[in-house]
Amino acid sequence: MSMPLVSVIIVNWNGRHLLARCLESVFNQTFTDIEVILVDNGSTDDSAAYIDSEFPRVRLISLSKNRGFTGGNNEGFRQSNGSFIVLLNNDAALKNDWLEYMLSVMESDAGMGSCASKIMIDGTDMLDSAGDIFTTAFTGTKLGELQKESNYTKSRAVSGPCAAAAIYRRTMLEQIGFFDEDFFLNHEDTDLNMRAWFAGWRCQFVPAAVAYHKVSSSIGELSDTSVYYFSRNSLWVWAKNVPLPLMLRFLPQRILYELNSFVNFCLVHGKWLPYMRGKWDAVRGLPTMFRKRKELSKFLKLDNEHIVRELIPITQYLFKRLRVVSSLRSER
Repeated sequence: MSMPLVSVIIVNWNGRHLLARCLESVFNQTFTDIEVILVDNGSTDDSAAYIDSEFPRVRLISLSKNRGFTGGNNEGFRQSNGSFIVLLNNDAALKNDWLEYMLSVMESDAGMGSCASKIMIDGTDMLDSAGDIFTTAFTGTKLGELQKESNYTKSRAVSGPCAAAAIYRRTMLEQIGFFDEDFFLNHEDTDLNMRAWFAGWRCQFVPAAVAYHKVSSSIGELSDTSVYYFSRNSLWVWAKNVPLPLMLRFLPQRILYELNSFVNFCLVHGKWLPYMRGKWDAVRGLPTMFRKRKELSKFLKLDNEHIVRELIPITQYLFKRLRVVSSLRSER
């Protein structure tokens, strides 16, 4: 039996220096029935010319302006042909059997909507992500972040993948929609993961599929841009997707999360302007998110108690963040 065609989509914005490593890792995969689509988001470096010259097998889509991670991937998806869609950050690289392992899980279960890979922080033995899980505040958090990769050797169900290196089933994306372009970047995969989870699609962490990620090399750790979209989009995910009974039931946990975010971004890091501007724009955009939630309600398959059973307490998430911050400070 012939294997299905896989579409690998890479979004690039002024990442010429990252592309060789990323693309070579794709073309060195043991599974080769792929098409590679690179969407250039209006780069002002020579990314497009470099692709034309050095990687003629890549289908280059050049956009006239930066449409963000969401718009770039959506354009790539519209022009793709694969039964399975791989998303790969331009600052990530794949181990050569990554796709083979991911496909074996996807093909074994028609209800598997996506798979999460073991994403390592490049140059370390620490994890960036082993998939996403959700808290009682309905925020996404990376499983295994900044933990030893040796702690995550067993496959397990997760709520969704980190889109830095992930695979999705096309039929799922056609049913529930791909990225919401209003998000632009940050939490776009959280929004997609929540939609897919609530619609009954499953996701599996595949520990044998390993990717290496130069974390936050594209937009910068705690840049004003990153903080703004984090602040705005985290509220939009909650308003757009969470069933009203669960919003009310876990409102105290949500308030606790928002207070913690305010302290972290504004009081600790001094990011008052981008954080507050993000919240202001989030509130202004709530009517649009509420209209979208009406459309999404028709895909909801999980009952509320099923959803609650798979949430982790927000206090567990906050203690995890404290450990992450302490670990980062000790490294510096």
